[in-house]
Amino acid sequence: MNDPDAVGVLVSGPAEAELSVALFRGGWADVDYVVGMDDASALPASGIASAREFGIQLDSWVAHVFGQLSCSSESSL
Repeated sequence: MNDPDAVGVLVSGPAEAELSVALFRGGWADVDYVVGMDDASALPASGIASAREFGIQLDSWVAHVFGQLSCSSESSL
């Protein structure tokens, strides 16, 4: 495909947590995550105008999803 409409990223982490991001040409994204059986949701994502902005957003989503894991595992120690 020479001119894709979207690109996807799947980030897997500890305890089978996953972050799934599909970035679409119009500057919006589908962002979903699963941290556990009772913790799955979508995150807001729009207005992404450049690769730099996408990188910043991706860092934020990773921190949101996988930061929850480190906080919950630390509190159980």
